[in-house]
Amino acid sequence: MGYIKLSKKAFFHNLDIIAKKAKDISKVALVLKDNAYGHGLLEISSLANEYGVKKAVVRNIYEAKKIEKFFDYILVLADIPNELLDFNIAINRLEDLKKVPKNSKIELKIDTGMHRSGILPEQIKEAFIIIKKKNLKLNGIFTHFRSADELSSELFWQDKNWENIKKSVKDICKSYGFNPHFHSANSATLFRLGCKDDFARVGIAAYGYLEMDEAFDIPNLKPVLSLWAKKISGRVLKKGQRVGYGGAFEAKEDMVISTYDIGYADGFFRCENLEFDDFKILGRVSMDNMILNKDDEEICIIKDAKYLAKKFNTISYEILVKLSPFLKRVIS
Repeated sequence: MGYIKLSKKAFFHNLDIIAKKAKDISKVALVLKDNAYGHGLLEISSLANEYGVKKAVVRNIYEAKKIEKFFDYILVLADIPNELLDFNIAINRLEDLKKVPKNSKIELKIDTGMHRSGILPEQIKEAFIIIKKKNLKLNGIFTHFRSADELSSELFWQDKNWENIKKSVKDICKSYGFNPHFHSANSATLFRLGCKDDFARVGIAAYGYLEMDEAFDIPNLKPVLSLWAKKISGRVLKKGQRVGYGGAFEAKEDMVISTYDIGYADGFFRCENLEFDDFKILGRVSMDNMILNKDDEEICIIKDAKYLAKKFNTISYEILVKLSPFLKRVIS
C-alpha cells in the first residue's frame, strides 16, 4: 500500500534553522494542528520531543490528549472543553470565557487587525472581569498576523497595533496580579521580524516550506514529507487503446503502463493527463489508484508539495493537509 516517508534529517535541519532564528529552541512552539500539517501527529511529536521541543500548538482537545506525553506546554486553538483539563485553552471570543470550566488554564487571543477571531481591543477589560470572576488561570496573551508572507507594509502596521495593545494589557495584568506570556509570530513573521515575544508559533517552516514573496530572504528549508505509491499491476497499452474511467487517455503508440495504489481517497487530486518531471498521469486519477507511464515497483508521487501546489494553483499547506491520516507514516 502507498505510504508517506518522513525525513528525520530534513526535520531536524529545519528545526536547527528555526531555533537559530528564534535564538533558542525554548522560544519555539511547534504547531501540530490538523495531523501535523498532514505529516502525522504522533510521528512528528515523537521527533520534536527527541529534538528538544517542549511546546506544542494543536487545533482541538483530541489532538492535545494524543500528544500530552511529549510536551510540557500545549495550547489548544479552537476547542472549548466541558471539563477541567491540564491544557491551555485559547479564548477567541467573550462567549468562550463564559463556557470554559472554572479554574481552567486559558490564553486570550486579541484581534489586532486580521478580523477573523479574537477578543476586540475594546472588550479586553470586560474579559479580565470574567477571568477574575471565574478564577481562570490567564497563562498567555496572543495574536495572529494576516500578511506576514506578503510583500507589503501591513505586517509592520499590525505589529505596531500588537505592541500598543500589549503595553496596555501588561498594565491591566499587573493590576489583576496576572503574569502571562505573550506570543504572536508565525513562521513568516519569525523570519521577517525575529521573535520579539516570549516565543514563536512555528508551523509550515518546520515541515520545509515558507509561502512568502520571493523578494524575501527565504531560508534553505527542506521538505520533510514525501508520498510514495506501490505498483498494483502493469501491462502494455497498445496504440489506440484507451485507459481509465471514460477512456480519458489514448495511446499514440504501444507503451508500458502501470497502476499505482494512490488515489483521491488518499488526498491526491482527481485530475487527468497531468505531466510531471518524472512521469505522466494517464487518464483520470481514481479513488484508490492512478495509472502512470512507469514500470517501477515503487514511485515517489510527491517530493515537494510546492511543486504540486503550482500545478493546482494552490499552496503547499493544502497539498499536505489533504493527505489521508490512514496512510502509513515511516520515519527515515
